[in-house]
Amino acid sequence: MQRRTVAIIGAGRVGGSIGYLLNKAGYVVEAVITRSMDSAWRAAAFIGAGEPKTDLAAAGSSEIIFITTPDRVIQPVCEKLAATGALMPGSLVIHMSGAHSLGLLDAARSAGAYRAVLHPLQSLASREQGIQTLPGSYFRVEADPEVLERARLVVAAMVGIELALPDWKPDADSMALYHAGAVAVSNYFVALVDYGLKFYQALGANKQEALKAVLPLIRGTLHNVETLGIPDALTGPIVRGDIETVRDHLNAIRKRAPELLDLYRELAKHTLTVAKDRRSLTRETILEFSRVIKKADKQPGYRKVKRKKKIR
Repeated sequence: MQRRTVAIIGAGRVGGSIGYLLNKAGYVVEAVITRSMDSAWRAAAFIGAGEPKTDLAAAGSSEIIFITTPDRVIQPVCEKLAATGALMPGSLVIHMSGAHSLGLLDAARSAGAYRAVLHPLQSLASREQGIQTLPGSYFRVEADPEVLERARLVVAAMVGIELALPDWKPDADSMALYHAGAVAVSNYFVALVDYGLKFYQALGANKQEALKAVLPLIRGTLHNVETLGIPDALTGPIVRGDIETVRDHLNAIRKRAPELLDLYRELAKHTLTVAKDRRSLTRETILEFSRVIKKADKQPGYRKVKRKKKIR
């Protein structure tokens, strides 16, 4: 029998978003539980359903219980929930942390409930944004075997898509690799944009003005990634085999903004591996790029010294 009653513990951006979507999909949100009645009322109002509560025991009568608190308190909340003795046998307890696996919910398992992790590959800046961006997003789905299909039904109700991870293992390394990928394409992307702006700041540009200037380029690049995929979306001097341009970049950075050099070199190395997948570069060009990038850690003026040695 499909289970459809829901309680949400911690209804912030994530909890509020999934509560709204599940309520819209026909699930019965019975309780919205937060630390204060004021926040519980606000969350329930946004979701459009659910009795505002501050007592964890109020979740016990629901067949599906989401713990959408900060990561550091998921396990303590689950332990307190299990200690209430209110969990129904066979109920499903879910957390949505990308950095953690089922182990945070072991107390629920000991109490006769089942466990699942449903992590969306999505950045949620607000509840309003969440209900727009979660549908169509991919989710990591991990669950006790007995409830795997039930967990998948919950994702489907949010119009989510399960990400296939055939080499996933229930260990710390799998969790860390998965989460590191999400951090790299989201958090580090923001950091990378900030890094790119520093080149314009080195030329005296205002940071916010420089951001406005590069946003059309960022949007165009994302469009290419979406429509062409990787590596076909890659443009620029490396994929063109323009070694002199990259050499000029490295020389100028070393002289004018040396603090930016190390990261540029590392990004150039990885971009070269992406360009290799395009199969547009000759072996000789790849080797020369590698030499140029490796030599970039030498002192300023090394090109001139090298040429003098050749003349001799």
